[in-house]
Amino acid sequence: MKHLIIGTAGHIDHGKTSLIKLLTGVDCDTHKEEKTRGITINLGFSHLELPSGENVGIIDVPGHKDFINNMIGGACGIDMVLLVIAADSGIMPQTVEHINIIKSLGIKHGVVALTKIDLVDEELIEIASDEISEYLNKTELKDIPIVGISTITGMGKDKLLTAIDNTIRRIEEKDKGNLFRMYIDRIFTIKGHGSVVTGSVTSGSVSTGDEVFLLPGIKQKLKIRSIERHGIAVNEVERGDRAAINLTGLKNEDFERGMLLSNKELDSIMIVDAYVNLFESVPSLNLWSNVIILSGTYETTARMHLLNKDNLAEGEDAIVQLHLNKPGIFINRDKIIIRNSSDDITLGGGYIIDSSPLHHRKRTPQLVQSLTELCVNILTDDSLTENIKLVLNKEFRPFSIEEICELLHVNKDEIIISINKNHNQFLDYKTEESFILISNNFEENYKTKIIKNIKDQHSNNNIFAEGLETGEIAGKLGLSKSKTGKLYLELLLEKLKSENTLDNYKKTWIIKGHKPVIDKKTESEIQWLQEQIAGCKDEKPVLSEIEEAAVQNGINKAKIKTYLSYLANSGKVKIYNSDFIYSEIFIKNRDNLLKSLSTKPKGINIPEFKEIIPGTKKFRALIGEIMEFEKLIQYTKDSNNETTIIITQKGKEFINAGLS
Repeated sequence: MKHLIIGTAGHIDHGKTSLIKLLTGVDCDTHKEEKTRGITINLGFSHLELPSGENVGIIDVPGHKDFINNMIGGACGIDMVLLVIAADSGIMPQTVEHINIIKSLGIKHGVVALTKIDLVDEELIEIASDEISEYLNKTELKDIPIVGISTITGMGKDKLLTAIDNTIRRIEEKDKGNLFRMYIDRIFTIKGHGSVVTGSVTSGSVSTGDEVFLLPGIKQKLKIRSIERHGIAVNEVERGDRAAINLTGLKNEDFERGMLLSNKELDSIMIVDAYVNLFESVPSLNLWSNVIILSGTYETTARMHLLNKDNLAEGEDAIVQLHLNKPGIFINRDKIIIRNSSDDITLGGGYIIDSSPLHHRKRTPQLVQSLTELCVNILTDDSLTENIKLVLNKEFRPFSIEEICELLHVNKDEIIISINKNHNQFLDYKTEESFILISNNFEENYKTKIIKNIKDQHSNNNIFAEGLETGEIAGKLGLSKSKTGKLYLELLLEKLKSENTLDNYKKTWIIKGHKPVIDKKTESEIQWLQEQIAGCKDEKPVLSEIEEAAVQNGINKAKIKTYLSYLANSGKVKIYNSDFIYSEIFIKNRDNLLKSLSTKPKGINIPEFKEIIPGTKKFRALIGEIMEFEKLIQYTKDSNNETTIIITQKGKEFINAGLS
């Protein structure tokens, strides 16, 4: 069974509604005003049983120019057009307008129903058919069948049904996709059941019991109680179906025309980038124009900004940015129709090329080139690749494949297929933990920033062999706040190492071949500092005192902390928090304390500690704090609040290793 929808199109009074009644037995003029005025105002819905057994939805759209917006609302969801043209009138202004709209919406399949053949002779039927063929041969509907029919006598009904059936067989169903969307064209209440909405499913699928959102604006989840397709209860509907969905949790007052149902909570949009094409014989548009935008049942006024030209003449196309005056829900490739601000002329149509663009304040050549390439490719088989590139180029950061799937509403397998087919379009990193994508240009930018930061580190700290730790680099590049960013950086650093650009030293990244540079003056100053710290012996060194002494010896005190780091890196000094101690002094006292504790499993008290570790109270405290931090000793208190120092298992292992 195919999931397809047929839509009627054509001038007022050419017999669309009467034709639908003849084919389906359903009168789509259900409103009192429609009966009174004899024209279709609202969308009418039915379904058509074809000779092959296919059962397809059918929408009867208005033909009167005052109701063109309803016509667009219906046409946006159809796969095939039933173009109704009266044999006694031929092609009329609204016929042309409908054909233009059909072209803009990408509808390429159809059948012409040449109605009212009972009112004309054979010669006029032939003239009308030739006129229609000649006109349609200039459009996407070239060579579609033209079948004469009378809705009064039924003449031609079987031929028309056969022509429709044959056309349906040639239509390939589009991939339904993962994202369920359905523009709502009607809402009503059934006593005892609650709210029911109807519409054409434009993508995805949904089942009874699923939760959906009414967008834009309504954030709470609505649950699907039941579904009908063509008036028959079903458990699921999918792209190409006409559906009536009974929802729990929806109030009629929550709904306004232009809303849709979706299985994801999509963000509302106020700016979109689009490709547009003006119809023939319409007014030209300036750099900025006020227009009306229609898509599905959504309608809003908007400011249209031309991006690749200064004015747009009839029959021409352009890339534009639309500043919408009402929030809408769009995804890339959605079709749009443009009408003038007075709402009396359909100007043209097009499609969305970027549903979440930046605000283009400047029309740069790079912007125009990027959007032009996107326009060329977005409707081709490589459109997914273009959309991935678009997402990756919007933000200077790496993306996980899960993020790309969420933003583009596709599954992971589709992304992977696109990557394998177009491997040079962007960069990807696959690990057991993650699958990361990034723009080629952004990766080069990251490489440049990494190398610059490490070189700056070497330049500002030329006495050090060390460079920057991974975490320091992540902070400088703004990659430290996300798991994807940190993982990407690790992979990129390894890549730079494999390219012989970077190398490791201890736990840092350095430029390949980097060596520290220490002149004689610096070496002398470092030696002076080392002697000062060693000379403290069993007193805790005080930084402020050493800095003061440095100044008196002609050494800039700002250098002291750098020199301390150097001595710490070389193992000559041990730094703990903001304190420091000469390493040999610390080691001597550490070993003495551990040896003593190893013979006293119950530990020692503070007086005993003082006997083992000489010097000032602050000196002993520093020794103890460092050893406790290194988990070599442990401080405990007994019931009398007396402090005992005991050796830890790690301390015992340390002593044993040292003695062996």
